[in-house]
Amino acid sequence: ERIGGVPTAGVPYAAAISYKLRKPFIDVRKGAKPHGEQKMVEGLLLPGDRVVLVDDLVTTGQSLIDAAKAIRLEGGLVEHAVVLIDRLEEGAKRLEENGVRLHALATIRDIVDKLRELDAIEEDEYASILERISEVR
Repeated sequence: ERIGGVPTAGVPYAAAISYKLRKPFIDVRKGAKPHGEQKMVEGLLLPGDRVVLVDDLVTTGQSLIDAAKAIRLEGGLVEHAVVLIDRLEEGAKRLEENGVRLHALATIRDIVDKLRELDAIEEDEYASILERISEVR
């Protein structure tokens, strides 16, 4: 029922998706405001509302986990997160451990493979990047 933007890079993507899908947008803050209601979630969120989180990329998954916790504290349900890029650095695993399924439009591996296919990077650069990806897994 809601699209949640993860601070800060996820907010513009979530806002655009919210607009396009005609679903209410909620903004998850990094921290509570020191004044007013001191809420972590801005926008209308009713108990039991299902929220999909949106961010630009996932590395460790911590910002998405924090956002899910904030929404859950307000009574919302978070089971899915959408990102543009999964950097393949344990983020999906950590999210799953916290009850959130990750959906990525692409992985860093997909991007590197395409760059190599297009000869946009040399073979040695390609191998080096793949080695670094393997090291973080």
